Amino acid sequence: MAIRRALRIHRAVCGRWSRHAVNFPTTPALQTAHSCTRPSLGFKQLRAFDGQQRFMSSSFDSADLGYFGSYSERTGEWEPDQSHLDEVVLKNPFDGHVTLQSLIREDIEEARRLFRNVLQKHYYNDMDMWNKWATMEWRDGKIVLARKIYAKASKIRFSPVLYQSWGTMEMDLQNYTEARRLFSVILATETSDSLQAAMATLGLALVEDRCGNTDKARRMFVQATKRFPEDLHVAEAYALFEGRHGNVMLARQLLSAASERGDSTPQVFHAWAYLEFRRGNFRDALTIIDRGLLTDPYDKPLLMLRALTLAKMGDNDGAREAFMKHTKFARGDARAYNAYAQFEEESGNFEVAQNIYHSILKQHPTSASNITGLAYLHVKMDPKEGVEHGRETFATGVTVAVDNAQLWHSWGVFEERYGTLELAKRLFTEATEKAPWAADYWCSLARVESKLGDPKAMRVTLDKATMTCSNKLPLLVTLAKLELKNRCFKEAREACVAALKIDKKRPSTWNLRALVELTHHPERAKGIVENALKIVPTHDHVSWGILLCTYARCYVAMGDYDNAAASFREAIRLDGGNYHTHLYLANFMEKVGELEEAKKRYEMASLLCPSNKVHLMGRNIASIDEQLAQRNADV
Repeated sequence: MAIRRALRIHRAVCGRWSRHAVNFPTTPALQTAHSCTRPSLGFKQLRAFDGQQRFMSSSFDSADLGYFGSYSERTGEWEPDQSHLDEVVLKNPFDGHVTLQSLIREDIEEARRLFRNVLQKHYYNDMDMWNKWATMEWRDGKIVLARKIYAKASKIRFSPVLYQSWGTMEMDLQNYTEARRLFSVILATETSDSLQAAMATLGLALVEDRCGNTDKARRMFVQATKRFPEDLHVAEAYALFEGRHGNVMLARQLLSAASERGDSTPQVFHAWAYLEFRRGNFRDALTIIDRGLLTDPYDKPLLMLRALTLAKMGDNDGAREAFMKHTKFARGDARAYNAYAQFEEESGNFEVAQNIYHSILKQHPTSASNITGLAYLHVKMDPKEGVEHGRETFATGVTVAVDNAQLWHSWGVFEERYGTLELAKRLFTEATEKAPWAADYWCSLARVESKLGDPKAMRVTLDKATMTCSNKLPLLVTLAKLELKNRCFKEAREACVAALKIDKKRPSTWNLRALVELTHHPERAKGIVENALKIVPTHDHVSWGILLCTYARCYVAMGDYDNAAASFREAIRLDGGNYHTHLYLANFMEKVGELEEAKKRYEMASLLCPSNKVHLMGRNIASIDEQLAQRNADV
């Protein structure tokens, strides 16, 4: 189930996000919320006056500071004076008094009108108002408008919180050059021991990590932990960084220590539980989630993760109850509804899933994750007409959010899989024009060019991408994969070497480098894996498992079946959740005639693989059954 794990990372970068704010996705990613970053208490104390008082005169002019909002004690969100909310025209009656946050959640068009016609006039000098407005537009997919609002506000007065939010948006959009600039501005203006400087340092570290500069990112994280040893956000972000790079033991130690502190928050428990969730330790994750819910029984991220964990454990009734409880508290949360719909879809309840998608898209018609989910659901419900229905769903979405490059890209992926490659190419081209800095969109366009049989256009596309993308690593890795698929081994080798120059410690690049040599030079591939194992830390069991699987395949190609079997066993011991390892081991067992063992491995792979790969495993199992039946007949 696709939860993009930007959730806690973004919260660590931006400072404290409200517990009651609508969450946003990551990957695959994508959260479609409309909450603004909440500055620290110390930053709020810098205000010279109370937020709900008129400062100079009753009429606003260029010399009048105007109104200043305040942060709600109940929700932690920025709110204007209640008198300005009386001008709101409600479509549906709210439960209790209306707030800006509830208005954003229930009727974003009316919230947009309020910002445009009322709030920007009376709260012109309140940077939190501009931040709230820009963040709302960002979460709603209006990227160009959000960027204009950020730029306009930055000319009024410098605000580190505004720049932090702006930099986080650019980082989320893969615009790493602009994100670096914005975070650097904060570091140049804030004192080195301020909270905003710490958050900007974390932002820069995440940018370096995403651009493949792992060592530099680690140095920045370590520096931040030394400078701010008591900061929960810094400790959490560093723990998640180490967890992503395989140092799970250190990540657990850091998160465990943070959870024992007196000022620990549900956010820390969410980060720790998600670490275990991603590694398949669902029972441990559930235990940590329950501990976190003791601190706040209504924490929405924890409730959602609890529902996902129960679903992974096979407790469908418990998961459904948890999803219903979560969507009740997180009303209007597009990400929550998307997860709930995917759960019902995987349970075979297509009609229920469709109703969930429709209900959230009525509130948030620009939600890219729910538009994409509904389009794919149409194909499942009606394989013949579903593609056209899915195409119409995407077309409706891009009409509303024409500047949302992510939505254009998702439509292109849909067409690449179910439609025509020519249309997919046009959609990917549209995405690259709207977000030329996003490497993923260029990689998708190059992949389609390769499928269309035009390797020259594929190379030109990736070469053009290097002029606009600051993140070169995914471009080189994609080039190597496509050249390898096209059996252009020399070009693939050169691309791998160039990628390793950017990050020589990245295990996946070393593994790809070995695969380039595996077909024709298994001895050389074996040597490459051995060199990689000397560089990759031993605590990174996942990477070691992948490399040892390739190591075993090298032995198979060399005819050394004993060492191949031993390497496969060690790879599965280190990382038993990788279905590729079970698949390659099954192929090996089938090759040496161990059909019963091969069938077991295919069955295990079918349990671990994504749902769209299950039918392939079923074919392999059917083939094994035929061979076993033939063998028994011969006997």
